[in-house]
Parts: sequence; structure tokens; C-alpha cells
Amino acid sequence: MINRTRHIGSILFVLSLLPMLSGCNNKDDVIEVFTGKTWKLSRLTNEGSSAQFYPGLWQDEKAANSSKEALKVEDNFTLIFEGSELNGELMGARISGQGIRSNFSGSWSADGKSQTVTLLPDIKGTESDALANAFIKGLKTVYQYEGNANSLTLFFKDGNTIRVMGFSRKR
Repeated sequence: MINRTRHIGSILFVLSLLPMLSGCNNKDDVIEVFTGKTWKLSRLTNEGSSAQFYPGLWQDEKAANSSKEALKVEDNFTLIFEGSELNGELMGARISGQGIRSNFSGSWSADGKSQTVTLLPDIKGTESDALANAFIKGLKTVYQYEGNANSLTLFFKDGNTIRVMGFSRKR
């Protein structure tokens, strides 16, 4: 009798889990992924590469060192996403940020199911730094993302090459 009671209890427990398991979906919470934080660039490289920066980004070591120093400046190479969700729709989706000598604001949209993203930055200022130019240029052609509340990767096309910009939460 005790075994039968345990067996019935186990079956009831498994059945009680079914609603939770069937309620799962494969859709990112784009508000959680993007908003409520400042994103700081940590890498800009080719898709599939473990390098921090893609080959040929700089013309010489001096230019590379200059970019890397500029990357250390707190507010350089940042992105801020704003928005909220209302009835499953992304509302008030604004983006802002800056390179080194340029800044931008604009709008954005993302689809958590397909992990597609569109950024429409209005850029003010120009960049002479190679890393800053690549950062700004990449923002204009971002088409996909991967991420969570602590890290974000944006994919963009540079000619026939797919490049990635990796971001971490700015502390």
C-alpha cells in the first residue's frame, strides 16, 4: 500500500510539472537582454574568431595602441538601450551612445524569437580612430544578437565578412 501511495504521489508530481514545462518558449526577453544597463565594447572581431580585434584593423602599432587607450576611457565605445514592453510589443525603443569623438541616438527594435535586431543610429561627429570608425560603421549594419543580462554580442556585415562586437555590462 505504501509503494502504491508513493507511486501515485510521483505520478501526480510529474503531472504537476507539465504546465510549467509546456509554458517554456524559445524567445528572449529583449527588455532584460538590452535595457537597464550601459554596454561597453570589449571586442570587435570576425565571426568565429577568439581574437579581441580582427586582423588588419590598424595600419600600425601606434594606431592600435591609441585605440586601445581610448577604449579604456569610461564613456567611450558605449551603448545604452531604452525601452519597455507593452502587450508583447517593444515600446519607446531608443538607443544612445558614443565612440570617441562622435555620439549617436536613434531607435532600435529586436525580435527575441529570431534574435534579430535593427539599430537606426543618428550619428553626430566623425571619427579618425580605426576602432571607433569600425564601431560606428558596424552599428549601422547590425542584424543579429546573442546575449543575456550580462553580455551582448552584435553581428554585422562588413562587405562579405561577418564581424562581431562583444559588449559587457559597464560597472
